Amino acid sequence: MTDVSTPASPAAHADPAHVELSRLTDGLRYALDHGEDTLRPEVVTDARELLARVDERMRLGEDHTVVAFAGSTGSGKSSLFNAVAGLEIARVGVRRPTTSKPTACVWGTGGEEILDWLEVPVENRSWRESALDGDDQSALHGLILIDLPDHDSTAVEHRVESDRMVGLVDVVFWVVDPQKYADYSLHTGYLAAFAEHSTAMVFVLNQIDRIASDDRPAAVDHFASLLAADGLVDARVRPASAVTREGVPGLRDILSETIAAKQAVTERLLADVRTANARVLEEIGEPPHGIADIQGAQELVGAMTDAAGVDAIAQTVHDDYLRRAYKRTAYPVFAWMQRSKADPLGAKHGADRDDLVRAGAPEVTRAQRARVSLAAHDLVDSAVSGMPSVWRNRVAKEERASAEALSENLDRAITAVDVPRPQPGWWTLAGILQVLFFVATCLGLTWLVVQILAIVGVGFDPNPVLWIAPAVLLIGGVIGSFVVSAWASSKRQKGAVDAAGTITERLHEAVRSTAESAFLDPITAVVEEHRRIHDGLR
Repeated sequence: MTDVSTPASPAAHADPAHVELSRLTDGLRYALDHGEDTLRPEVVTDARELLARVDERMRLGEDHTVVAFAGSTGSGKSSLFNAVAGLEIARVGVRRPTTSKPTACVWGTGGEEILDWLEVPVENRSWRESALDGDDQSALHGLILIDLPDHDSTAVEHRVESDRMVGLVDVVFWVVDPQKYADYSLHTGYLAAFAEHSTAMVFVLNQIDRIASDDRPAAVDHFASLLAADGLVDARVRPASAVTREGVPGLRDILSETIAAKQAVTERLLADVRTANARVLEEIGEPPHGIADIQGAQELVGAMTDAAGVDAIAQTVHDDYLRRAYKRTAYPVFAWMQRSKADPLGAKHGADRDDLVRAGAPEVTRAQRARVSLAAHDLVDSAVSGMPSVWRNRVAKEERASAEALSENLDRAITAVDVPRPQPGWWTLAGILQVLFFVATCLGLTWLVVQILAIVGVGFDPNPVLWIAPAVLLIGGVIGSFVVSAWASSKRQKGAVDAAGTITERLHEAVRSTAESAFLDPITAVVEEHRRIHDGLR
């Protein structure tokens, strides 16, 4: 990327104007490199020509400031040029126009390379200062003053040359006369397009000697109001007369201040780049809000969640947890009865249990797929509705490609989710307690039955302790089994809900991730590219 800062001046790199010029030109280059196909050819051509002009003008340095006198036929522009220069340099023709080529006057030394770049003929170049001037002209050292052909000339080549030079010089002094300062063609054909260039222009109401002294302030104010209507609110308007030399010293003061500030080159280029960037901004439009954050994104995630069968998978995990927990923690008799029932998952070809759990989701219906597609399209359409058609087409292209792979990406994301199969420690504790209480119940019951048979059969007379011990085993076993079963049942329900909640959260995250990465990311990339171009131009 070309650095527009002046190589010869290291301090220039820290100058805010140079930094801003570099930033805006970089933004314009980026816009052309990444969005040229979204712009009209004439905008691209003008922008690339401007960038080349910026690079070339900055290469030539800021030791010389180029100021052009531009004006219409009969405005006295050349006479004023000679008055400011203090020499009869520009030809003042009785019959206009006099020449199609500009005339240049250089204060100090050098300037040949810039004059070559401006294509000022060698025979039309003059160097103002001589030994007789002493230091009278030192304040203007570095000034290249140019008299342009009339911008309203009947000769086409004169108008073309004037327009070309106005686009190249650093500062333009627009010279108008009392009869033509309100000319429609001047304001609509030239000045209205220079709203960004107020610092690079000075407006001279020449031939002020033709207006009565009392009327001169009103004429200047009226001219200023017309410029303000053109967008040049802070335009500098100065009255002058090449005949009486009124206002000429003031014009020389402006030139001296401009030379001393050494900002004219950068300010003019900044104004040109801002104008070009504004044209590109008008072409590309405003960037939309973030796609993933708009209201439609939730509708898309909801449609994808429904299509993925998240609720069905969560219910399957819930039921599977209850089934496995029941077998491990229920009353042994009931658990044994449960084992005799076929496992809906295990009965499916003996596949991996995680896959079987996911297989519990129903097939995606056509209506669900249609809802996902519609939600995706509505999301994108609402997000980019304010973008120009070329950029919307870019987004639409990415949308179609992403939508085609959306179902496959969603299936892959769901399949990759780890299905929770918790086996908490309380299962073991509950299982042990259930076995112990079951054994105690069986032992107490058997003891009592055997003892009763002995009494009936052989007349056995048991000790009271022999009645208490089996009774305690039987009653304790029953009560213990009941308490453990109630506790285990509560824990099983809570565990099943937690397992279902865990898989639901994981599946929702997978769906959101798929919506963002597989579908929204490619589209967002286009929108963010648009935003980078937009922000780089401002």
